[in-house]
Amino acid sequence: MRFTRTRKRAAAAALAVVAMGVTGVGSATSAQAAEGSWTIRSGGCLALEKVELQSGHDHMAIDPIAAPSGCEFGIMNVNTGQWAYGPTTDPRQSPWLYDGPGMSLEACTWGPRSAEVCGPPN
Repeated sequence: MRFTRTRKRAAAAALAVVAMGVTGVGSATSAQAAEGSWTIRSGGCLALEKVELQSGHDHMAIDPIAAPSGCEFGIMNVNTGQWAYGPTTDPRQSPWLYDGPGMSLEACTWGPRSAEVCGPPN
């Protein structure tokens, strides 16, 4: 049987679905984020990177879920390399930070014996 263009497209679509299942939709990747939440885990430290539309522009917050002693949380301004929020050991959600045009933020967490892990930049 000949492998038609339609079959090629179907095969490519199936591979894309499998790839999304392997990487996990909404997982922290190097791709740009959109509105939603992404889990960030470093050792025993766990947080959500939250991005939502407020007043027509994206805003970001980091929401610690598991914060054993020594966990730190922050939001990095990717454009400047400076912390826009934190780093802090405060287990409460950060304030919402403007992440609209011209800004690129990413939420990060790390522990006393674990590497810094950041969510997708937005």
